Amino acid sequence: MRLAILHLFISLSLISLSESDATVKCSDLDPTQYLCKNYPVDPITQQSVTCSADNSVQVMCESGDHIKCIGKDQFGIFNKTIADSCHYGAHINYSTAVLLSIFLGFFGIDRIYLGYYALGLIKMFSLGGLFVFWLVDIILISLQLLGPADGTDYAMAFYGPKVERIR
Repeated sequence: MRLAILHLFISLSLISLSESDATVKCSDLDPTQYLCKNYPVDPITQQSVTCSADNSVQVMCESGDHIKCIGKDQFGIFNKTIADSCHYGAHINYSTAVLLSIFLGFFGIDRIYLGYYALGLIKMFSLGGLFVFWLVDIILISLQLLGPADGTDYAMAFYGPKVERIR
């Protein structure tokens, strides 16, 4: 009986000792354990100033007071990389594409602006495919299903209507 109590006491002390010594990297924390500051946005491109070529952003985050993690400075702040939060290389403006599609889409100007020159010329000489392709393109561009021909994303307002694609 004494051996069972001693074994229980030793295991409880080891569990409490391992929890107090347990530390993780700050970048591996659960999103509910830290708060990230808003990062500065370039007024021309409407993208984060720290946007890199892999569409990630470096932000400064602060962990909770009770959270112990490796990588904090003396103020409790650490850098975190957030993936897929910007559109590096986006150069075609979304609102311009929508407005061109609505007002000049039957002349094919929207497709030419997006880089689809052949389809733009076909729409131009058929008056938007007798207005059918014009209406279809308004819907496709508005829902962001039709993007620039070079494969980049639209340059749009930072807090604008972005579509998240689920794959």
